[in-house]
Amino acid sequence: MRIRNLAVTAALIPVLLLAGCGTDSSADVAASSTGAKRASKHGPAEEGLAGQVAGPGDPVVNAYYDYRSALDQMMRSGGRTITQLQPVMTPKVFQAISAQARYFRTKKLHNTGTTKVLWAKRTLAANGVIISACYDTTAARTVDAKGRSVSPATTPTRWLDQMRVQQLEGRWVVDGGTTTPNAC
Repeated sequence: MRIRNLAVTAALIPVLLLAGCGTDSSADVAASSTGAKRASKHGPAEEGLAGQVAGPGDPVVNAYYDYRSALDQMMRSGGRTITQLQPVMTPKVFQAISAQARYFRTKKLHNTGTTKVLWAKRTLAANGVIISACYDTTAARTVDAKGRSVSPATTPTRWLDQMRVQQLEGRWVVDGGTTTPNAC
């Protein structure tokens, strides 16, 4: 029994370290590039979203979809709409994303189109839950005030999120993590 527990612990150490890699102030760093953040939602309520469906009634996975949807709204608004962000993320992540919104306002950038979340699932339950998710940005792009794309043509269109999700005041919210380009 002890050897089995040791093997499980040894297998989880790299995953636990990955969960702590992103700091809250730099959470979602790869996705903070101008062409990276777009979102989809688990329901058709959001304007312009594809109405993608999360797991059947899984509030943890749905928290990730809500986070992506809120980011999409913020980016499409050019950083002007941020009130929808507070309920879906921790205060530290909200502070980091608010800085990104200021950057979009200052540079007069906004996103067009939407991101499609291809899949999202729980991958680990330790100090919160890790959600692994793959999203595609092919249909979305970041443009300047004149409508010109500001993303290089070589910008990846597939991204892998590894986001911590935790309960805050009775609801599941995103607490940071990492985003990397990945052909998921």
